Amino acid sequence: MKVLITGGSGLVGSELTKLLINAGYEVVWLSRNSGVKKGITCYKWDYKNDYIDAKAFEDVTYVVHLAGAGVFEKRWSSEFKKEIADSRIKATELLVRKAAEFISIKAFICASAIGIYGNSYNTSPLGEDAILGNDFLADVTKKWEHTTSKFKDIGRTIQLRIGIVLAKEGGAYPTMMMPIKYFVGSPLASGKQIISWIHILDVCRIILKSIEDDTMTGAYNVVAPNPVSNKEFTLAAAKKINKPILMPNVPSIALEILLGKQKAASVIQGIPVSSSKIEASGFEFSFPTLGSALDDLAKK
Repeated sequence: MKVLITGGSGLVGSELTKLLINAGYEVVWLSRNSGVKKGITCYKWDYKNDYIDAKAFEDVTYVVHLAGAGVFEKRWSSEFKKEIADSRIKATELLVRKAAEFISIKAFICASAIGIYGNSYNTSPLGEDAILGNDFLADVTKKWEHTTSKFKDIGRTIQLRIGIVLAKEGGAYPTMMMPIKYFVGSPLASGKQIISWIHILDVCRIILKSIEDDTMTGAYNVVAPNPVSNKEFTLAAAKKINKPILMPNVPSIALEILLGKQKAASVIQGIPVSSSKIEASGFEFSFPTLGSALDDLAKK
């Protein structure tokens, strides 16, 4: 079977590609440029100009849509907020419309985000049926998911609400570890805000399950079963590399000045999320606890 991935060269996409190939799947990517990248055939797409090379869909059985501007890459100017939204909503509209033309496609699997629940100071984990948020990221994610749902009359549609992905190769983990390594790490704001994290291998295994399990449809939280507070994460990460935490908590006001008020809210507050639904589907986590995830990341 053949899988078409957007965002294939990204952090999750690269790891997923390896997992799928090892499992016997043929993998192709949609990319800004056609050709061969990292040994994978790439077909050009450009959502800004409403273009996808139709050859990309030939004999494709599953579409996995991971592409989208990184929300923490830049300060949230009005221009960048538009890019965040368009790279998810407009890109997905185009992809769904084109995928619908090919009857070979059995399922459309789209990355979503736990940001759909909105930032809060709550500590009770939220299930997929929880009330959704109304801040910027929540609003974008709601529209993003609504766009993917347009495929449901054609085939299975799965929205994977992904938490904070831990991977040594990039993303949140190296950013969090850097100040700890240089003795300037500390909890952020109150330190009580919840981090709903997940090891990158478990993200990819859930995507593989969503391809192979015909009973999976709709939204699933993609987070580990044991979320932790920012303080717990910081202390556990420091202990893992034998570094002390010497600095006081970073004040909320400092984060707001550095990141901007809206963006800082994603760090100062938290999003406690439940993994009960994906576990009920029969999925077993390779890294259910933060300790097991940190142990694995320290080995690589």
